[in-house]
Amino acid sequence: MEIKKLTPHRNAAYLKFVRSQPCPLCGRKSQAHHVRRSYWGSGMAIKPHDYVTIPLCAEHHSARVERELEVERCIIELLMRYVESLRG
Repeated sequence: MEIKKLTPHRNAAYLKFVRSQPCPLCGRKSQAHHVRRSYWGSGMAIKPHDYVTIPLCAEHHSARVERELEVERCIIELLMRYVESLRG
């Protein structure tokens, strides 16, 4: 049985929200860092879902730094803040 390849979900508004958050390590302006895990749709030259991003500044934007964080907790907290921001 062949396993169907996941199509990553894209959401420009969510990425904008993530970029508006400070880097959790230093508080500087951030970029949206896609956390790469195969179970989140990541693959060779394929970014995972936009919903599995965390804010990291240019200096900390790396997989090495990502491993030092509790990324799953960061992702859940960001998603909850985003949902709250939509409520107004």
